[in-house]
Amino acid sequence: MSAVASGAIPLAEYHTLNLPVYAERLLLPQSEEEVASIADQADIIIGEGSNIFPRKHLPAVLSTRYLRGYRVLREDTKHVEVEVAAGENWDAWVRLCIACGWHGIENLAAIPGTVGAAVVQNIGAYGVELAPFLVSVRGWNKSIEAWQEIPAEACKLTYRHSIFQTPEWRDKFIITRVTLRLKRQYEPVLTYPDVQRRVDPSRQHDPWHLYQTVRAIRAEKLPATGSAGSFFKNPILSASELQQLREKAPDVPFYPQPDGRYKVSAAWLIDKAGLKGYQIGAAQVYPRQPLVLVNTGGATPEELWQLAQYVQKTVYERWGIKLEPEVRIIPE
Repeated sequence: MSAVASGAIPLAEYHTLNLPVYAERLLLPQSEEEVASIADQADIIIGEGSNIFPRKHLPAVLSTRYLRGYRVLREDTKHVEVEVAAGENWDAWVRLCIACGWHGIENLAAIPGTVGAAVVQNIGAYGVELAPFLVSVRGWNKSIEAWQEIPAEACKLTYRHSIFQTPEWRDKFIITRVTLRLKRQYEPVLTYPDVQRRVDPSRQHDPWHLYQTVRAIRAEKLPATGSAGSFFKNPILSASELQQLREKAPDVPFYPQPDGRYKVSAAWLIDKAGLKGYQIGAAQVYPRQPLVLVNTGGATPEELWQLAQYVQKTVYERWGIKLEPEVRIIPE
């Protein structure tokens, strides 16, 4: 496979919304050496395209999906540090970790995308985030034309955010390897009601059971194809903002955060605004999970864009809450 393809390259197979957009060039490095040699040709950096919304045809796109492999750096009786290539599929990586007896990320089962993208997004689900397990990332910095090793604290991971989403780093730093510190002892995290209800108490100390439980929950809520997962972030509100919202919506689900703020369910806000199943053309608010916008087949980027804007406008008018996209919209 050539690392570079030119012309009008269809991108439907390179992003999970399956929209009919093209790239002028598609760069598919299969090694770090190739990353360094072709990085200056890339305008946009993606993994498997599971968290992007391309609104129009794009210039040169580089995907790290073919960077593969892993190695154990160090281990003791309590922890193991593993360096894994950024292009490894995240869900496959979770399965491998369970098989190897490396624990902590079972609740992140079935999240689409690559290991590198997991860091960019600081993925999280069912009471677990990637952040506590990250040690460092390695990548090519286009701005200085050099390799860099960036420790976890410098990545500034917060709720669904990292420095790699900021203008100074986005599309300028290509993550090629990620180092994670995982546990040797399995400690199930069963804090979310959906997980609590579904886990068999007699198997709660079986990591495979938790993995399969989370997969089953996600499968019921997400379409098999045509989505980028959660399209919007759950709003994070101050105590006073939450109080104002609860005056309009007493039953809104909310979750206290370590910083004293509160996470509110965006899915609930969308659902109670009457938008579940709402459709513009072939773009739809997914009936089983209103946080997801889905291409039901043949949707155009404009239809999806109109739907996203309509959801934001309706939720703001109904609840006074501005929903922020979780997906990366290209161009901004």
